[in-house]
Amino acid sequence: MGKNDLRSQSLDLLRFPLAVVVLAIHTFSTSGLIVRGERFVFDDYQFFIEVNHWIDAFLRGQSVPIYYFISGFVFFVGVEMTRETYLRKFKNRVKTLVIPYFIWNIISLLSVFVITFNPLFSYFTAKEGVSFNFSLESFLSCFWNYDNGLFIHEFSGQDSTFDSNVYPINGPLWFVRDLIVVVLSTPLLYWLIKHLKHYFVVLLGFVWFFVPYFEVKTMGFEMAYFFFSWGAYMSINKKDMIEFFCKYTKLSAILFVTLCLLHIYAAHYYPEARDTIKQLNVLVGLFFAYSFATLLLRKGVCKVSPFLASASFFIYVSHFMVVERMTKLMFILISPNSNFGILAVYILSVFLSVCLLLAVFWVLKTYAPTLLKVLAGRK
Repeated sequence: MGKNDLRSQSLDLLRFPLAVVVLAIHTFSTSGLIVRGERFVFDDYQFFIEVNHWIDAFLRGQSVPIYYFISGFVFFVGVEMTRETYLRKFKNRVKTLVIPYFIWNIISLLSVFVITFNPLFSYFTAKEGVSFNFSLESFLSCFWNYDNGLFIHEFSGQDSTFDSNVYPINGPLWFVRDLIVVVLSTPLLYWLIKHLKHYFVVLLGFVWFFVPYFEVKTMGFEMAYFFFSWGAYMSINKKDMIEFFCKYTKLSAILFVTLCLLHIYAAHYYPEARDTIKQLNVLVGLFFAYSFATLLLRKGVCKVSPFLASASFFIYVSHFMVVERMTKLMFILISPNSNFGILAVYILSVFLSVCLLLAVFWVLKTYAPTLLKVLAGRK
């Protein structure tokens, strides 16, 4: 296998597990769950809370930076950046990013409305605790920063992982939103990378790392610009990703595990240090993920599944409408009253959500491929 093939397959191998990681962290939560109008909290289930500490340390925050890096690298790989190239790439990104972004936010809005107010779903939703209040401003916010103005909950907290107005109504699509903005900036990014070289990427890295320490309200674009530009820099300058990342395979593995364990320790004894540890962990996680994927391919431990790789974006954009409802359904069916019962609910929710979305993807791929191309942004 040539280096280009190995590089491409390593990136493809990462796509599906990264999507599943995002799905898992959006499933597991200790913030509580509203089922049939009653809020369940997990304060008395310490083992389940401890499991969440491990998930936070090893999984949370790892996928999106890698996605940005891959996007930046792929955007510039193997082409000369001319005016015609930019126009062609922008046109492609309208199909692969912009159209799916609006479609999936609309689908999410409709699904919330139907499930919330349809009597068929009243068994496990809090229909009586939500009111619908339409305004043009709240409707438009669904596509940028949703202000929770369309569906007003009477409860003290929102029943969602995304409970602040920095996300569209389909929460995980903040990644796609920010990526669209970065792609629009690529002519400027290309010029800056060509003239300032790696110094520009390092500057963005410092901004990304230190912004959390200042009381500056941002939408998180610093992450998108840093990791996208890092990937773009390596692509524009024809850097050998395999040589660059894989020479740190052992070191990145040791550092990644060490930082994860430190994050767990800090969660108990030094919570103020968790953000710093997580920032370092995310940075090391990129090295670890790519070098580990390359190692698995080189050793023949696994192969890239074209089906799973192609399904990864579909899982990412659709999963948030499924996992919360699947968790509620499992909670009702199992009625857990112990740490292991609650853990079973969440593990089953992850597994069944992935299986369901893969099944839907297969059905669309088999019987409605044209529709799938639109929904999944496929060319």
